[in-house]
Amino acid sequence: MFADACEKAAKFTRPLIISTRMVSGTVVANCGAFVVINEDGWIMTAGHMFDSFVKFQNDQNKIKEVEELNKRNSTPGSPNNQIKPDPEWLTNHSFWWGWDGCRLTNVYVNRQIDIAVGKLEPFDKNWIKEYPVFRNPETMRPGTSLCRLGFPFANVNSEFDSKLNSFHITKGTLPLPLFPNDGIHTRNVMRGKSKDGNYDMLYIETSSPGLKGQSGGPIYDRDCKIYALQVQTAHFPLGFQPTVENEGKRVVENQFMNVGLGVHGRTIQKILGDRGIKFHLEGDESGFRIID
Repeated sequence: MFADACEKAAKFTRPLIISTRMVSGTVVANCGAFVVINEDGWIMTAGHMFDSFVKFQNDQNKIKEVEELNKRNSTPGSPNNQIKPDPEWLTNHSFWWGWDGCRLTNVYVNRQIDIAVGKLEPFDKNWIKEYPVFRNPETMRPGTSLCRLGFPFANVNSEFDSKLNSFHITKGTLPLPLFPNDGIHTRNVMRGKSKDGNYDMLYIETSSPGLKGQSGGPIYDRDCKIYALQVQTAHFPLGFQPTVENEGKRVVENQFMNVGLGVHGRTIQKILGDRGIKFHLEGDESGFRIID
């Protein structure tokens, strides 16, 4: 059903690998996805993909404060007076945007809506063989079959080179395998206006959940028209509470239905239009357009 659509979506869906290093020396790598919107290198992804960078910035300030306090309070021969930083504070952080040497500029993050857009630099338009086409929001209907694409179940690892003060993705990690999962458009979820009053916090709900590694990836129909951007998974209690026996004890297990939530195409297109970012819209013969 989605074979042709997945083949198209794979051309503009790329992995985002986030590497962090803690005070303890522990290195952690996580993966999400992003969508390349146009040949100028503009992309969109989930806003929460920047949470680790915000933590890194905050932790850097905390580390500097500790260093300054230790310097002021240092007593020769009394190392016990030194304050130890939290071992989980981040000392290093890195984004890998699908290609070596690319960085993201002109970044806009709306964490409340959970969306981010930015421009890759440098960017070669020949890297992407086909760009996405957005579905006209007026034609989106509950009950439509949809598919989601990203990079779950991938074994992502990074190492930190202290001499170069940089991360590198370990051999064998790339290329990451794409993984689609399908469902239907169940409902539209409206959560009011964003704090700035500019945007509807409108989401597409799908009958299947988003998976870790699919955040920031596209949700599209059988023609590969973009409906939404995967950002969250919601859990609804079903009211069933069967009991099971575990090591001789009776345990109550609550049953839940997991559904996906993606930023609705209407909100995405408004955000792109407000920033002058060109995109393809279904039925527009002129090619790229900007929504007023």
